[in-house]
Formats: sequence, C-alpha cells, structure tokens
Amino acid sequence: MNRLTKILSLLLLLVLAQGCVYYNTFYLARKAFSEAESKRKASVRTSGKVGAGQYKTAIEKSEKVLDKHPKSKWYDDALFVNGVSQYYTENYGKAERRLRELLANFPDSKYSTEAKLYLAKSKLKLNEEVDAMSQFEELFVGSKQKKIKAEAAMALGDYYFEQKDYEKAESYYGSIIDSLGETNEKITAKLLIADSYFQRFKYKQALENYLQVLDYESTSQDEYRATFRIGECYYFMNNVETGMQYFNTLAKNELFFDSLGAVKLMIAQGYDWDGDLVLAERVYQEVAIENASSREGALANFYLGLIYQYDYEDYKNAKDYYDKAKSVGSTSGVYQQALEHSSNIGKLEEYQKGKELDSTATEEELDKTAETQYALAELYLTQLDKPDSALQEFQYITDRFSNSYLAPKALIAVAIMKRDYYDDTLAFDSTLRRVLREYPKSDYLPEAIGLLGLSGTLADSGYAALYYKKAERFALDEKNVDSAEYFFQIVSDSFPRSKYNNQAKFALLWLKENYESPDDSSLYFAYAYFADSFPNTSYGKEASKKLIIKPKIVHEGTEEDSLFAEVDSTVAAADETTEQRYMTPEEKYFLGPDGKSTIFEVGQAPIKFEREFRYPPAAYSTQFEGYLYFQLKIDPFGEVPELKLMNPTQSEELNTEATETVQSARFETFWIAPELADAWFVYKYYIPLPSNLR
Repeated sequence: MNRLTKILSLLLLLVLAQGCVYYNTFYLARKAFSEAESKRKASVRTSGKVGAGQYKTAIEKSEKVLDKHPKSKWYDDALFVNGVSQYYTENYGKAERRLRELLANFPDSKYSTEAKLYLAKSKLKLNEEVDAMSQFEELFVGSKQKKIKAEAAMALGDYYFEQKDYEKAESYYGSIIDSLGETNEKITAKLLIADSYFQRFKYKQALENYLQVLDYESTSQDEYRATFRIGECYYFMNNVETGMQYFNTLAKNELFFDSLGAVKLMIAQGYDWDGDLVLAERVYQEVAIENASSREGALANFYLGLIYQYDYEDYKNAKDYYDKAKSVGSTSGVYQQALEHSSNIGKLEEYQKGKELDSTATEEELDKTAETQYALAELYLTQLDKPDSALQEFQYITDRFSNSYLAPKALIAVAIMKRDYYDDTLAFDSTLRRVLREYPKSDYLPEAIGLLGLSGTLADSGYAALYYKKAERFALDEKNVDSAEYFFQIVSDSFPRSKYNNQAKFALLWLKENYESPDDSSLYFAYAYFADSFPNTSYGKEASKKLIIKPKIVHEGTEEDSLFAEVDSTVAAADETTEQRYMTPEEKYFLGPDGKSTIFEVGQAPIKFEREFRYPPAAYSTQFEGYLYFQLKIDPFGEVPELKLMNPTQSEELNTEATETVQSARFETFWIAPELADAWFVYKYYIPLPSNLR
C-alpha cells in the first residue's frame, strides 16, 4: 500500500470514528429521554419531576449534538429531545427557545405538531396565557392527531377550571371523555367535571359524576378520591348515614390505610352531625392520638374543642383542645381558627375577673370596669354565639354601671338585640327612648336618634357632636372666629364626659394661636397646661409637640394663685447655665425635622426666581404682609428639591403662590459646607402688600 492510500484510509477511519461518537451521543440522549418519558407516562398526572435524572441526561447529551453537529440529520430530533426535557425539568424559558428554534428551522419536521403543544405548555408556565391558550385552541381544532387534541383539550380544561369558568372547562373535559382520551385520561376528566360541580356546591351533579368514576377500572388513587368525595356529597345532602357507609368502606380497605386518619375524621364528623356526641368524641380522640403531629390530628382536636365549647360549655377543656390544635402549626389549616377560639376563651376568663366597685370608685375606675364588661358582652355575642349571655351582660352594665360613659351604648345594644334576636319591637323602641330621656348629653345620643328615625327632627339636638360640628363649620368654612369660639366653649364647659371635650379645649387654643397670635407667653403656657392635664391623649401629645421645655404646672388650690408657673425656680437654680424659657414662634421654624436639632438660615439671597410672585386676589381680604418662613433643601445645582412652609397664612391661594415661587428659586452653593450638603435651611421670604390695598 503506497503512502497516499495509507493517508486516505486513515482519514476515512477518523471520519467514521467521529460519526460513531456523534451517533452514540445522540443515541444516549434518545435512550435517556425515552426512559424518562416512560416513567412520566406511567405516573399518569403526577409531577413532571418524575424521571428528572434521565431528562437531565437527555439535555446534556442532546446539547453536545446541537453544539458540535449543527448540520446533522438528527438536529431536529435533538432540538425536540432537548426542548421537552427542559420542560419536564422546569426550565421553561430554555424549553421555549429550543422549541421555537425547531419550529422556525424545521417547519415540516415530524415533531412540529408535538413541538407546538410543548411550546404552548411552556408559554403557559411562563405566564404568557393569551398566546398559550391561542395555540392550544389551534391544536384542539386543527390537529388530526387524537393524542395531541386530547392533550390540548386537557390543558384548556385545566386553565378554565383554575379560572373558575367551570362550564367552559367541562366542555373540553367532555371532549376527552366522548372521543379523544385514553381510559386514564377519561377518568381524570370525569373527576375534574365532578370537582367542578363540587366547587359550585352542586352536590347532586357532583355525586353522579363521582359514582361514574367507580364504573371505570381506575387506579386505587382515583378510586379513593372518588369514594371520599361521594361520602362528602352525601353528608352535604343531609344523608349522613349513606355517606358514612362509603367512609367505612374506605376505612376497611387496606390499600387506603395511609389515609386512615382523614377517613376516620370524616366518620367522627358523621357521628357529630348526627348528634351522637359520645361516638364522635371517641373517634376524634383516636384520630388526635394516632395523628398527633399531622393535619388530621389538629382538626380532630379543633372539633373536640368545638364540642366542649358549644355543646358542653366546658371552656377550660375546650381551650386545651384548641391549644393542642394550634400546636401542630400553621400547616394544619385550622391554626388561625384554633388561635382565635383559644384567645376568645382567654379573654372570657380575663373579663369575668372584673372587680366589683364600691361607692368610692372614681369616674375613671367606673368607666374602665364598664368597658371590660362591655367587651365581655361583645365577646359572647360576636365570638361565642351566646346571645342570651350577651344580653345579660349588656343589661348588667345598664343596671350596675348606669353612670358610666358606655351605659347608653349598652342600652342601644340591648334595644338592637331585643329587635333582632327576640323580635320584640316594642322593647326596641322603649329602650332607645330611655337613652334620649336618661342620657341627653351622651355621645351615643345621635345613634339612638337615628335608630328611632328622628334624625333632623327637634329631638335631634343638645349633644356635643352637634355643637362641635357647628364650631368647625364657623372656624373652617365661614372664618367666623367668634361663633366658632362660642360653640367650642359650650362643648368644653357643658360636656365634660364627651370625647369631644378635649378636642374642643384644643380647638380653642388653636383658634387663639392662628387668629389672635398673642405676643406674650400666655399661649405657650396654655398649651403646657393642656399637655400636662391630658398627657395620654392624642391632643395632649399634639400640644406637647409645641413645647420645647414644659414649665412646672401649678393647679388651682395650691399655694400659688396662677394656673401656670413660668419655670420652677429650683430647676433654674440647679443649673444656672441652662436658660429655661419658652420657644418663640420664630424659634420653632429653626427646629429641624427631628424636633431637636437647630437648622440655619440660608446664607445668600437667591440668584433668581424662575417665576414671578403674584399676590392672589383671593387673599386680598387677609391683608397679609410680612415674612413667610420656609424650611428647604438646596441641591448641588442650587435648586430647591424639597421645602415646607412653616407659618402658613389663612389663604390657601397665598400659601400656594408663595410656595411655588420659592421652589423656583436658584441659589449659589459655594457657601454650603460639604457636611451640610443634605441639610435643611430656613429661608425667609417677604411678601409685600400690593399698593392698591394700602
């Protein structure tokens, strides 16, 4: 053999060897793919993760073919194997790309129809629902392959089932049962049709379809599911005896012993619903013991709690069972309900400890005890389903705590219960009229008036809310300060127990601050006295925010005559270097957003304003002239990204015009130190009164 022949032979051997290696790689990919598909199909409709190991091998081998042999005659085969394998390993984005490549480059491939099916499935997983449904519909209508039509119908049915469009889902499932599906697919479709009726509480139709499933030679899993649902349907159709027969059948079948806890739970519920509490309790106890750490055990304990609470009225044992139910954790499905029931019984025990009050009890103690009693009554009514006990507790408040703030509210509750629970409209009317007669200044008077249908009549008068709303209208809408002050004063003086009392007192201070603006310290000390008198109320806290140092408060009846002391002299003596004084309005404007730090005035006037200030005609009546104080930030370009007007005028139009003008300002920034780059500054903007108004 000459030298040239030897070289040619060697090259031929190398080519053949490479071809063998390439074919072997594809063969191994196809083999792994086929094994994975067999496992998945054998598992019917379980998770796609079945055969995941083989699918991953198929991906690895097929990618070698795709990367190194792009012109191979098996390239479309490799794309299909890779795309489907990516789908079943939940790499839906990669699956979509491979399948689109297959359809784009090999439209006549023998895999094209099936590739369209898996492309639609991938799009559905990627939440591209519109495209996916369109492709499924196209396959369902246009494909000649029975298997493809069946899969498209199942996908469409599942989609509409999840959307709760059960009628549309049923039409697709029906096509599988009628002609398209294999036996296992028909059983699945029939079960889903039955489930759709069950979800809509149509138990008769659901029962008919579940019974038909038992006519097929189904898997044990499908048989269990259908039989369990049949028992439930009979229960919900008030045929407990027949339902229990089906559950007892499941309980005796060794194939279903893994699910015995769930089955016995339903048997116990059957006894419970049938009124046989002794047998129900016995079976619940068995389930609770045998399934202590599972969902079934939690449910059994929860149902035992219900029996002991509502049937035996044994709250202590009921709470113990609820606590056992919630100890399983949130996966039990009844954790939140068990927690609420246990908590309600805990509240019941706490509320029932309410102490008896003697004649020396203060008004505050009386109200607090009545509040606890009212909470107990509400608990009986809304959580424990004990209307008789609730009525008794409401009436106890009206008798024992008749001078409390909540007594009229309790009377209203009694009236409503007489009407709604005992159909006694006469008692409803007479009890509400007691509220009008005995509590004419109560905050709950408007509710009683409304229930009696007397709103807007002469009876609809004389309560705090009415005067307070009048005062608000005069102050805010009509700017009539004198009338506003008059009605706020009525609430402050005549309704000491109303929730509007503190509001009215605060509103009087607000009027003084915003309309009188006294130059002396009287307003400051008025706020200080208010904050000290009502420290735990929202209005007391609001008043406290206006103070920098609260002075010592001297109440009436003490050695000093005035209501306010400027500063406790002993405090000043203790630290002579600390100046104890009130904060002037201007000083408040230099207090930073944190309420503690002091901020500084802008160091330079603006270079320019991007807009011109125009005094709004709507503000002429205010005759305002003077400085408005703004807290603002200046960015590196000299612009104003944030600002707050600290002393707004009575005119919203004037405030807006000034704010927009200042925000348009442009400043030099050379004077701002680096550490103040993000700091707040105070800028004083002067507003002159127009000459025509002088």
